[in-house]
Amino acid sequence: MKLFKWNISDIKPKFPNLAENFFGKRITDNISHNEEVATVPSVNIADEDKAFEVNVALPGLDKKDIEIEIQNDCLIISSEKKYEKEEKNKNWMRREYGYASFQRIFQLPESADQNKVQAKMKNGVLSIKMAKKKDFVNKRKQIAIK
Repeated sequence: MKLFKWNISDIKPKFPNLAENFFGKRITDNISHNEEVATVPSVNIADEDKAFEVNVALPGLDKKDIEIEIQNDCLIISSEKKYEKEEKNKNWMRREYGYASFQRIFQLPESADQNKVQAKMKNGVLSIKMAKKKDFVNKRKQIAIK
């Protein structure tokens, strides 16, 4: 006897799963091995002694495809890439084209020195280093629980 008219396995999650968030890809059973659907690139952020370091995995992209800007105390990393490939033969023609874009926005802490930022791209990894302000004092207030 069935209690429900549907199977629990037929329900699709409405929120991205943990693997999607961690690896920066949508993982489904319907995608073939040569067709991956990217959502957003994976990012590692480190809070070092004198600087913040952001590493973004961007395989297949070149530094000319990436834009980095600081706006309203936010670090914005974005890319927009179009590609087109055409093959012609005597009796046939094949044309493939595509478009991919992303944007990641990170709220900068007060201690970040927005005037001392360096970025480099190597082996598909974008590394951004932002110095910390030398004279910044971290204000901390302990709140008592009653």
